[in-house]
Amino acid sequence: MSNVELRSPADPAAVREATREVLARPEFTEPSRWYETLIEWINALKQWLDGLSAWSAANPTLARVIFVVALLVLIACLGHLLYLALADLLPLGRKRDAPSALPAKIEILGGVAHDWQEALHLARRMLAENDPRRAIWIGHRVLLGLLDQQGAIQFAGWKTNSHYLRECAQTHPWYRTFSELSEAYEQAVYARRHASAEQAEALLRSVDRIYASGASTG
Repeated sequence: MSNVELRSPADPAAVREATREVLARPEFTEPSRWYETLIEWINALKQWLDGLSAWSAANPTLARVIFVVALLVLIACLGHLLYLALADLLPLGRKRDAPSALPAKIEILGGVAHDWQEALHLARRMLAENDPRRAIWIGHRVLLGLLDQQGAIQFAGWKTNSHYLRECAQTHPWYRTFSELSEAYEQAVYARRHASAEQAEALLRSVDRIYASGASTG
């Protein structure tokens, strides 16, 4: 018998596992796609800068003008950003707007008039035409608008008179008139009860005075 021993064939599974381990080594790993993308960007930027350098060498005067303009724009942008960041902190910064009355929400009138004065004239005409219910509705809407304009309430279509009465401070100088007008509104508009022309006249006079005082101080 020969002294040379015959070796048995290698196990295929073992061969595959050994091959997988070898290929998993760093020297056999493919470069990262992110790394390749970064390299492509760097190369593209380098090519663009080379092209820009060649163009600048061929057109030195125009390149100098463009550079100066770009630098001025950059300085202006940086200065504006710095101003916006520090203006409120500096003594000579932007002047703050003085508090003022809120803009009038004429839509409260439901399209019957274009301003409070016109609406009050219309309410007077409704009284003259023996329609105190309509006059009360208009007067109530005007007072709602004036209160909203003063910031005493915030008008919203879903709110009821109870909401507005709770929202308006009872110490507000117009609260009493607002409360009386809201009660008359509930009776005349919602309950559909007879509205007194005398009561409507008195309430409109109060709203007229409120509007006049607001107009004189606005």
